[in-house]
Amino acid sequence: MRRGKKRFGFGAAVVALSLLASGCGTSGGKNAAENGKNSQPPSTAASGGAIDWNTVKADIRFVYPGTSEAEKELAEQFKARMKEKYPNVNIEYMYLSWADMEKKLSVMLNSGDVPDLTQTQDITNLVRLNGLEDLTPYFEQEGEHLKKDDFLPGTMEYAQEDGKLYAVPNLANSFTMIVNEKMLNEAGMKLEDLQTWEDVEKAAKAMTKDGKYGFGYPLGTARFAFRVPFTAAYSNNLLLSDTSAESKNRYLETLQHFKNLEPYQPKAHLTWGYPEMFRAYSNGEVGMITAGTFFTANVYSINPDIVNVSRTIAYPKGPSGTSAKAPVSNVGIAMFKDSKNKEVAWRLIQEWSSQEFNSTAASVVNVTAIKSTSLDEIIKKSEKIYPKAIEGHKTMLNDFSKLLDESGVPMDKIPGQSEMEVIVQEQMAKLLNDKVTVEEAYASIKDGIDKIKAKLE
Repeated sequence: MRRGKKRFGFGAAVVALSLLASGCGTSGGKNAAENGKNSQPPSTAASGGAIDWNTVKADIRFVYPGTSEAEKELAEQFKARMKEKYPNVNIEYMYLSWADMEKKLSVMLNSGDVPDLTQTQDITNLVRLNGLEDLTPYFEQEGEHLKKDDFLPGTMEYAQEDGKLYAVPNLANSFTMIVNEKMLNEAGMKLEDLQTWEDVEKAAKAMTKDGKYGFGYPLGTARFAFRVPFTAAYSNNLLLSDTSAESKNRYLETLQHFKNLEPYQPKAHLTWGYPEMFRAYSNGEVGMITAGTFFTANVYSINPDIVNVSRTIAYPKGPSGTSAKAPVSNVGIAMFKDSKNKEVAWRLIQEWSSQEFNSTAASVVNVTAIKSTSLDEIIKKSEKIYPKAIEGHKTMLNDFSKLLDESGVPMDKIPGQSEMEVIVQEQMAKLLNDKVTVEEAYASIKDGIDKIKAKLE
């Protein structure tokens, strides 16, 4: 049986956001237990310590996979602000996509070409590569103002392995279904009609007419080819890495669901990544996609009007599911274990987590992971960032608040996921192109995933 069925635990804080919104791994690395062994923070890192922050010098390489225009602008604002505060600290961003980041970092770490900081979601494989610094001692040093209880329950846990903390959460992140409510209504259905996978298929069929399609699944990039069925599978009580005999029927149902949706998708979706999916959705060419809390940041620059007709819900219940579920993780900042600038890197992590910057980050990508961040300030900044879609953005915030509170469950971390993504992408492409049956696709996925698991044992 899959893990992570417990409801996500920060409903009260997210409901507060809702009220405000309505008012306004590869082989060769050491294992996780070895990673960060005897790690100690720099003695001068506590709240500045003996460091003269007006004169300290450092060149910081920061791996940043935020690829939307809003996220890039956010990064450049942080860089400019840090230059004002620390004139001799230079930040160089490495703009790698989430899809490419892990593979490139594996090469860099194995060659000794180690950056200083990285944005993170799932830390599992970077920990297996022995790449990340254990940040636990940094929180415990005398005089430290950043505390573990500053963060919403669940977000810290997602950044931990074997009791060690490898990233500081910045935002809560969830994968959900995004629906063009206008298209849905014009097809004769309402948002509350979407209760089951069968309802999703019915809606996709009803919206497919006049050159428009009901669903858009980006199959051209392995990361996203995996993410869409991964998201849906939570609502069928399935984790895609679970190939046990017990889960076989739920797996077959999941594959069949996407086979059923295929007639209601543009053929081009077979080569899409996220940018192409968001563009098609923003232009009203498809009516439903699987995305998440980062939605507005990705579509606003394409067509701000789409935000005003969009709603988000947890992916509806599958045939063997007990309820709709939305997997929740975090977006955080981690330090590389072999960084040569740990004092400065930790200081920048603190700055990234500050009220000043975290409220800006949350206003761009929706849900903060830090309790003290002013929700009033998040809304106020959102009005400046998304002026042409602010009412729609507030509605989306309300939707996210509700679904995280009612349907949010901790997202499972999957060792070897990046390799599994390729297996799932290959077989889904064959399945949707009528090259294999559902049973054959399942057999190949199971064989591939089982081999990856065996390598990691």
